Amino acid sequence: MSPMSPVSNVYYLAPSAPVSARAPRLSLSLILRLGVISLSWRLRMTAAEICDVLRRFGRPKGDPDRALLEQRAEIILAVGGSRALGPAQVIDFAAARTRLRG
Repeated sequence: MSPMSPVSNVYYLAPSAPVSARAPRLSLSLILRLGVISLSWRLRMTAAEICDVLRRFGRPKGDPDRALLEQRAEIILAVGGSRALGPAQVIDFAAARTRLRG
């Protein structure tokens, strides 16, 4: 990196060295094997999704956890009573700062 001038905050990087060696090429058998593995995983995932859809056919995706929902309802009811029933109040920050200073 070049030293930073006092007027600017821009850094200039030195150019990278040219790459003389090419990356090794993959063999045809390796490319085919990776393609077959990728295809098999895609087919597995598609088959699993189709089986899941056919298995539940019209039913909801999963049973909700009843205990968790009841506990959540109790928490909502316990906290719900503490809310003010009136409209929100506008806070005057200038007046609050004046009260804190005085």
